[in-house]
Amino acid sequence: MPDNDLHSRDDWPAGRVLVQAATYNERENIEHLIDAVLACSPDVQLLIVDDDSPDGTGQIARERAGREPRLHVLVRRGRRGLGSAILEGFRLARSRGFEVSVNMDADFSHDPADIPRLLAALEPVAGKPADVAIGSRRVPGGRTVGWPLSRHIASWLVCWFTRWVLWVPARDSSGGFRAVRLSIFDTISQEPFAQGYAFQEDFLWRVHRAGGRIVEVPITFTDRTRGTSKADFAESKRSIGELLKLARVTWLGK
Repeated sequence: MPDNDLHSRDDWPAGRVLVQAATYNERENIEHLIDAVLACSPDVQLLIVDDDSPDGTGQIARERAGREPRLHVLVRRGRRGLGSAILEGFRLARSRGFEVSVNMDADFSHDPADIPRLLAALEPVAGKPADVAIGSRRVPGGRTVGWPLSRHIASWLVCWFTRWVLWVPARDSSGGFRAVRLSIFDTISQEPFAQGYAFQEDFLWRVHRAGGRIVEVPITFTDRTRGTSKADFAESKRSIGELLKLARVTWLGK
């Protein structure tokens, strides 16, 4: 980590599962998220990766971490972006000896009560464990609440593209609620990942190409009720470009 980053205490307890959430201006949600995640199981720990939020999200989390051994905080300075924050969280989890990391949004679109179901889905079926368990809106039993039609259409297009152009066997490739067996990083390509929201599709694409097993667990995704979305047109445009690059490699090999 760069020297100017801020982080919580260094004496992490040993553990197997680290839940992580990337944050930027989530002051209205952060304390509720911490409470809900730590309450879902006494065996999980939580990492907040904050991009130096102007609203003080990182500071609130660091103050809580001083009183809660299972809570850890990294405030990144001089860099920003959803994809890089998620990837940094995964790598930090590995360096601390965790076997599994669960990535989720900080705005309660993802229900912390579903974390145990994702963890259970990683367990072996017919002798083969899963490498990624997706909290899916697009398998039977999954649904989305509170989205306008425009977001449904955009999400459907991205998921269709990832499944039928990138050949990733997942119905909800853009969902960010995922349990990941961290040993998969030993086999996937370590070339620079897509940044921003396209990281989600890029990661699954690499897992599939490396022979990893992807499963989906139905969830209810509820649009945020506190705070504001960080997605914008510029980020959407960049993500489209990143997906087209993946399509070129998929079909042309370069």
